[in-house]
Amino acid sequence: MGGLRAIGPRVSDRVGRYASVRLVPVAGGGGRVVAFLLSLFLVLPLVLVALPVDRASAAPVDLGPDGYFSTLNAGALPVVDKDNETPGIYADGWVNTRRIVFGKQGNTGTYGGASVSGGYKTLAIGEIASESGRSIYSVPGLVANYSASSTTAIAANEALLWADDTVTAGFPFDTYGSYIGGHSFDSATGAYQSNLAQVSDAVGAQNYSSFEQSLIRVAPVEGVCTAPYSIGCSAGSEPTATPFSPSSNQYRAFPLSIGDMNKYFDYTTTSVNAGNSACPSYSCANGASGSWLRSPRWSDPFWAFYVRDIGSVDYHNVFLSTMGLRPAVRLGLDGLVLSADSGDQGQSMSGDLRLTYVESGKQLDSWSASVSGAAGSRMLSLSGSSDLGSDMGWKIVDPVTSMVLGSGRTSAGGNMALPETLMPDATKDYDLYVWGQEDGSATVGLTNRATEPVKATITGWKVQVPPSYGIEVTGVTSGGLKAYKIGDYADTVFDHTGALGSVKLTTPAGLVSALLAAAGVAGGVGVDAGNPIGWVGSHWLGYPTSPLSDDVTSAFSLYAGSLQLFAQALAGDTGSLGPVAGSLPAGTFSSLSTVVLPVSGPGLYLVVDDSQASGGSLPIIVGTRVFNPALDGGDGRMVDFADAGVKGKPRLGRASLKTSVLDVSKRVLNDAGMDGFDLGSQVEYEIALQVPDLSSFASLPYSSYVFALSDVADAGLTLPAASSVRVLMDVPSPDTDVTGTPGLMVSVSGQTVSVDGLKALFAGDNGSSGTTNKAGVPVGSLIRIRYAAVLNTGASLSAPGGGGLHPNVNTATLTRSRVAGVSPGWDDAGPGVESKSATAHAYVFGLDLVKVDKDDVSRKLGGAGFEVTRDGQVLRFTRLSDGVYRLAVPGDTGVLSEVFSHTDGTLNILGVEARALSLGESVAPSGYFKVPAFMVEVLPVWNTDASEVTLASYRTHGTGLAFVSRDGRAVMVADPAHSLANLPYTGGVGILVLLVLATLFLVFAVRPYYQAHRAETTANILS
Repeated sequence: MGGLRAIGPRVSDRVGRYASVRLVPVAGGGGRVVAFLLSLFLVLPLVLVALPVDRASAAPVDLGPDGYFSTLNAGALPVVDKDNETPGIYADGWVNTRRIVFGKQGNTGTYGGASVSGGYKTLAIGEIASESGRSIYSVPGLVANYSASSTTAIAANEALLWADDTVTAGFPFDTYGSYIGGHSFDSATGAYQSNLAQVSDAVGAQNYSSFEQSLIRVAPVEGVCTAPYSIGCSAGSEPTATPFSPSSNQYRAFPLSIGDMNKYFDYTTTSVNAGNSACPSYSCANGASGSWLRSPRWSDPFWAFYVRDIGSVDYHNVFLSTMGLRPAVRLGLDGLVLSADSGDQGQSMSGDLRLTYVESGKQLDSWSASVSGAAGSRMLSLSGSSDLGSDMGWKIVDPVTSMVLGSGRTSAGGNMALPETLMPDATKDYDLYVWGQEDGSATVGLTNRATEPVKATITGWKVQVPPSYGIEVTGVTSGGLKAYKIGDYADTVFDHTGALGSVKLTTPAGLVSALLAAAGVAGGVGVDAGNPIGWVGSHWLGYPTSPLSDDVTSAFSLYAGSLQLFAQALAGDTGSLGPVAGSLPAGTFSSLSTVVLPVSGPGLYLVVDDSQASGGSLPIIVGTRVFNPALDGGDGRMVDFADAGVKGKPRLGRASLKTSVLDVSKRVLNDAGMDGFDLGSQVEYEIALQVPDLSSFASLPYSSYVFALSDVADAGLTLPAASSVRVLMDVPSPDTDVTGTPGLMVSVSGQTVSVDGLKALFAGDNGSSGTTNKAGVPVGSLIRIRYAAVLNTGASLSAPGGGGLHPNVNTATLTRSRVAGVSPGWDDAGPGVESKSATAHAYVFGLDLVKVDKDDVSRKLGGAGFEVTRDGQVLRFTRLSDGVYRLAVPGDTGVLSEVFSHTDGTLNILGVEARALSLGESVAPSGYFKVPAFMVEVLPVWNTDASEVTLASYRTHGTGLAFVSRDGRAVMVADPAHSLANLPYTGGVGILVLLVLATLFLVFAVRPYYQAHRAETTANILS
């Protein structure tokens, strides 16, 4: 499997249609054509055809287009692109570019209490690489050299914004002492920063809200002098102080470079575009006469460039104190959910814009939406609650054009009118995005904060609400749970019943490296570097294929398995997995509970218990169920695979907390496909024990301390010799064989394996100090006892359809010393001791078939013979009685390769594992045709932790003549009797009869064709 896939039929959204032929009369030859077609129809059977086509689900909810930036292409230069847009008006690029209100407005909390407008305009959209040596002078040579600098690089999905005015009073570029100046912007020497660099830092920390600061990229800036401040950069020092180098420090807010003026304004000294860079009304705020650029004049260490209030570029010595800072910022566009009118949050075509960003981890708890009002005045009614309060935001998106048609908010002054004129098609699904919102403010920062949006649709002026996603978690833990999304669903296909047929797992952007590394830690080889979670899903997630995938036990194994190792590697560094996608607080599972853990949407999740180190649950990987919009009825549209739980296939949307601290547990190691065993097979068991803390046993003599295991098997299991039982520990290294440790005794008697003296592995005798833990054997270390038992002919058998589930049970009991009362969860085993048990179940299955007449199923047919194969190999059986056969085991005599039904039509096949068997009828009852070969599967359904089978059922395929009985207890095999009504079901006589009939039909059909042709030929000759 290339992803998380199950084998299932693919169904079509289109209705299958029968093939049809129209008989059209043809001039001159109609009789001939009709007669010939009639002959074909009499010979060929009519075939009914339905074409299967994939049906996919909707894509996972995302942020959608934002409204302004989503209309700009990567690499766009808005001011340059819109310059001279109005004929005859020069330098109108700035005016024609939308103004964005961002950061603080006024003078509350700003750097130095200076008044700021809070307005910015977009100079560029990334990705744009830095260009070295960009000059404002058109004359090449020395003049160009002293004005050249690198431009600011813009990352992908990032915008370069520049304030529409200065935000500080004037100050010198830099001073050194009283009379010496340098134009170094900053330098690694002495961790030096110029005045301009220090003011940039201060503005970046004070003029924006903490939320806005998180949206701005902090990085070095290009095109500066980084020589020691006492030297500066000049023509003589350029070889040692690269003039176009990036800054030594990183900046959130910064002045533009002289190269930026040329790149992002198309400014040259001979151009008339200075108006694009001028202060409003050619007068800068806070008494400044212009704004510093960060680039020096390379020919003189005391001079630097600036932009005058009228927009022209000039240079002056660094002592000039009338220039302020007009900051630029690199604003990330990831997480931007809306760009809208700064007033009502609508989608006006002009005016200032205000931005709304998703704040990581914020979720919408509940919401409702409806449309009210008549045509021409329809309004969106919206309410809800979220981590950000009760105010909400929304937008309507055309899914075809990906354009934001309308938007608004519920807070005071917000727009709630739907864009009716842009939604003319009442049958169309318009996307509705809804989120919880906290509005920004002029004093804090103008940008709005939002929760992750939910996505619905408006169709025919009705809101279609999507489902909420969650994972049912069962168990006990003292810790809280957090979920991280590690896989997206794509290419969803449903089967004919509406259940999930298949879904592809894709790796979320940004997680490829983390997931790839974790798969490597877990031992993955050949992991798909482009889609590691798809590889993990197909190899380790418990979805068997044929042949079985690598590690299908991982999904439920407590101690081992590549999937658990993968989960633990991820849980060790959740910081690399992005925001928390859902959580439940500590105390939720203080007692055994089942609680829904809400998550952000469909996909695969890692669930982490924050108390694992103190005995909490191991990390769990689980996928959500999938929403099928074609079904009716709320939660009923959340579907799982039709065979979820079968053969260990994990159930979607369900998880069990699995403690990593167990005193005693037992499991079957070699039932990877979760399909049980054949009679005669070996069942490999592992019993796991935990080294106890002996700190409270200081007064108990070592000779009196008890730690012993007794493992009792059902009679259907033949235990091995004692020499075949192995004892392992995980110290000093994994799988250390400690079977031969002095004092450790293993014995087998009848149906019991006994392991005495286990204390020798971890306990020491300190004389007067009593019993203590050995050095080098940490408390909590695992002791594992492994052995293989054989399922003998007395094994219990399980049957589908209510026929009875009878596992072969093996119970391990640990008996240990106690100091005082019996420990919680343990049983009193006598004076000074307590016990605790764990069981493992091994299953063997049987099949019940009934041979019947196809046309009268009440008529049972005896004497039908079958050859039974599995994976192409013929199975052999021992006959127990008429119609009853057991799978042959070593030592059986009279072994048969064919089985026959009893005179009452029954056929019982016993002692097989629950895998697909192919039955080919070798002998049919007298007067009946053989049925085509067919497959029968027994499908066991396991409980949540895959320790017991709770239900078993049949599934057949290959022919409609083999089907499951109404009560589910048997497979009915219907033989067709020799009759015209049953032609053709197989080869032989049926085909012969058909050919005879077809020949007769052809004779009668060709005769009129021949007569028509003869008559037509004669007519042509006469004419």
